[in-house]
Amino acid sequence: MSAFRSAIVSTVIATIFVAVPAFAQAPAPSAVVTSVAPIYLEPGAQTPLRVAKAGTLFKVLQEEEEWVEVEFNDPQFGRRVGWVEKKLLRISRPELEPMDLSVKPAASQTSQSVRTESPSASEQIPSQPAQGLRPQVREGFWFSAGLGYGSFGCQDCFGRDDGLSGGLSFGSVVSDRLLFGIGTTGFAKTVLGETFTVGTLDARIRFYPARTSGFFLNGGLGLGTVSYGSDSEFGVGAMLGLGWDIRVGRNVSLTPFWNGFAMSNSNVDANVGQIGIGFTIH
Repeated sequence: MSAFRSAIVSTVIATIFVAVPAFAQAPAPSAVVTSVAPIYLEPGAQTPLRVAKAGTLFKVLQEEEEWVEVEFNDPQFGRRVGWVEKKLLRISRPELEPMDLSVKPAASQTSQSVRTESPSASEQIPSQPAQGLRPQVREGFWFSAGLGYGSFGCQDCFGRDDGLSGGLSFGSVVSDRLLFGIGTTGFAKTVLGETFTVGTLDARIRFYPARTSGFFLNGGLGLGTVSYGSDSEFGVGAMLGLGWDIRVGRNVSLTPFWNGFAMSNSNVDANVGQIGIGFTIH
C-alpha cells in the first residue's frame, strides 16, 4: 500500500493555485420589492428559487429588458443570484440621486461664509460596500469532463510511464459550494502492442471553499481496475484532486485540473498523477 499512500500524499502537497482577485467598484444600484416577488434561476423559469416579500432590499447586478438580475440572501444557502421581473421592483440608482450642484463661492470669501450641512434623514443614501466578486451560481444537475497528461507508477516499478489520462463526473448540486455525484478517472498506454489501462469508478464529492471563486477540491472512493490486454485486476480505488472553473458562460466553465488516483489489491498497487483541462456544466 506504500505507492497508494504516496499518491494520496502527493495530492495533499500539490501546489494550491488559489488567487481570488477583488475589484473595488462604485456603489451598485439597489432595488426594493414593491410586491411579492418570485426569484428565478433564469428569466422565464417555471419554479422560483425563493419568493421575496414586499420591502426586501436587493443588490442589482444587471438589467435585461423586463428582468433584473439581483443578489439576495438565502436563509439556507447564503448569498445567491437570481432574476426578478422589473415591474415588481423600485430601483434606486446612486448616480441619479439628488445632490448639491451649486457653483461654489469665490475662494476669496472668508472661511466663516462656508458651512457644511449634513443631509436630512430623507436624503441619506444607505452606504453599500464595494462590490466584490459575484457568487457563482451552481444549481441542479452538473457534468464535468477533461483530458490531459498522465504519469503511471507502481510499487515494484522502476521509474514512471507517461500516457493519455482523463475522466468525467456528474451528479447533483447540494448547495453552491458542495456537489455530489459519480466520477471516473483513467490512464491508457500502448505497451508491446497491447493496451494497458488504470482507472477508478467512484462516488465523488466536489467542494468549493469560496462562493465567489471557481477553485474546488474533490475526492472519490470506489472501485479500481488495472488491465493489460485481456487480463484485469480489481480492487479499491481512490482519487483526490483540485481544479478551477473559469466561467465562459452563465452555466459553462473551462476547468484546469490536477488529480491523483490509485488502485490497490493483494497483487497490484498502482497510482497515476494527471493534469489536464476540461469543461464543466453547472
